[in-house]
Amino acid sequence: MGQVRDPYDVIAEYYDLEFDAFTEDVDLYLAFAQRAGTPVLELGCGTGRLLLPLARAGFEVEGVDRSAAMLARAAERLNRHGLSHVRLRQADVTDLSELPERHYSLVVLAVNGFLHLLDRAAQVTALEQIHRVLRPGGLLLLDVLHPTPAQLEGWEGHLLHDASWALPDGSLLDRFSARRVSPAEQTIETWLFYDRRRPDGTLTRDAVTYVLRYVHRFELELLLEGAGFRIEAIYGSYQLDPLEDESPLMLVVAVRA
Repeated sequence: MGQVRDPYDVIAEYYDLEFDAFTEDVDLYLAFAQRAGTPVLELGCGTGRLLLPLARAGFEVEGVDRSAAMLARAAERLNRHGLSHVRLRQADVTDLSELPERHYSLVVLAVNGFLHLLDRAAQVTALEQIHRVLRPGGLLLLDVLHPTPAQLEGWEGHLLHDASWALPDGSLLDRFSARRVSPAEQTIETWLFYDRRRPDGTLTRDAVTYVLRYVHRFELELLLEGAGFRIEAIYGSYQLDPLEDESPLMLVVAVRA
């Protein structure tokens, strides 16, 4: 049997088509970096979407991701902007043993990065690792889905056409997605289909699947407090609006106690 390919090795090729235009959270992270100071560590840094504006603003930043393909694209992005000094590491958030203890002033897990931890043991281990590398009084920012019934029910049983993009080689790329939600397991299994029609009319498809495990507010508070963090605030938007019933996300600000 062939080796199973990491889904993010596939997604990396198309990731920036979607997320390059997503800047809604950038000012938020710049403001918290200004408050906390440097160095800043982003876990699950992907292709460097947040690393770039943080580094350009003068902050000392490092990025960690488990996908070599994502990190390669992050390095390309940073090099294009003369920021090759930004350190990138391939590692899993559950094993940050190569990072220095009590070193970082701010740790960021953006856009559901924490939800890739699929069981309680992995969640606890990751938070303990983050606690170890943060300075006392340092900040942890977690941006995760707020799992409202409307959001979860809206995905179930639907095949969605997410977007179309024209590629530089003249190809047309369409992305479709489908999701299966398991409330008992608190998981969202996602299938992504990238259909690429080339100028000669040939059609190819890349298909990947991955699983996220969503968390509820008080569950997450208990996990953080058990790992040695103090909850400072939980917001419902990047504009720091209060968390309400229909808020699409939970932005957790936690302090290393």
